[in-house]
Parts: sequence; C-alpha cells; structure tokens
Amino acid sequence: MYLTLRPPWGGGAITPPDAGPVASAPSDAGVPGKPKPKRRQGSRTGAGSTSSTGGAVDDVEPAPVPLTDADRRLEWRGDDVTLPPRKLDMTSDSEARPLDDSEINTAFGQAAGVRDCVAQAATGTDLRAAIEVKLIVDGTGRVTRSRLHAPRYLFEHGLLACAQRALGRMKFPATGAPTLVSIPVNLG
Repeated sequence: MYLTLRPPWGGGAITPPDAGPVASAPSDAGVPGKPKPKRRQGSRTGAGSTSSTGGAVDDVEPAPVPLTDADRRLEWRGDDVTLPPRKLDMTSDSEARPLDDSEINTAFGQAAGVRDCVAQAATGTDLRAAIEVKLIVDGTGRVTRSRLHAPRYLFEHGLLACAQRALGRMKFPATGAPTLVSIPVNLG
C-alpha cells in the first residue's frame, strides 16, 4: 500500500516520477489481531474477576490527576456578595424582611446542581475540600450574585460558570429584602 500526498490547492507541485513511496504500511496492516481483554471499572473485589475466556482481569482504576499545592489552594472567585445598605421605612406597612433559616433550609434541596458542578470539575482527582458558596438572594427570591471559595483546580475546570448557572435556577421565597446565604459543599 502506498500513500502519496498532493497539495489540495493543485496547480504547482507534481510528484516526480522517480520519487519513491512517501509512506508504506506493513503487510499485516488492517488485519485484526487477537482482541485485548477489556478492563472493567467499578467496585473493587480485591481478588479480581474472571473473564469468559478463563483468564483473570483485574479491576483497574485510573490514577488520579497529580495536583500541585497551587492547584489545591483555596481562593475566592465570583461576584461581590456584600448586602446593600438596608433602608428602614417607618411610614410604610411593608414587612420586608430577610429570609429565615427554615426558608433557606427548604431551598437547599435545589443546591444539587452546585454539587454536580463540583463533582464534574473534580473528576479524575483525589481532591478533598470544604467548598463555601455565598449568594445574595434579592427580595423577590432570585439569586442575583454569588461567590465561591474552592480550590484553584476546580475553578480552572469550569466550576464558577457551572455553579453560577445552577445557582441562578434556585428559587427562594419572596420576602421583600435581600439576604446573604451560605451553602457548604463537601468534596470527598
């Protein structure tokens, strides 16, 4: 089998007649050989498992991505999450108030999207960390700003954008006043 390359724009260079093959393949090229046994991933049994051909196939987990101290270092990224100054209006019958603990706790079930983002960014590592998510919930119950405290490696693998999208889908009760909410997420 011979492979000859010609420029796609045509016109100029033509392969000289005395030029030998550019590349050749061995005579057994394209002939399938004995298939290699597939390694299974999953729970470790300790003794390995046996394939249908009778040979032992060990369960092998891929080695974790090597992380440096800089990759593991915690840092803050995201929006400024300081609460705006609160104005008291004594003439109005408005009962604007921040969210109470029970209202915040009922919305924590919606934080699964953030946990998924953390798990996705940490895939293939042995990283363990306590990640802190701070967010501002406005008076209508929408998340308007968020900030994360997590290892640098996670930020470099898309954590901030993913988590902010997930937080933007969260809904809290409308109370009329902004609230600072902290959500802990444990990795590992």
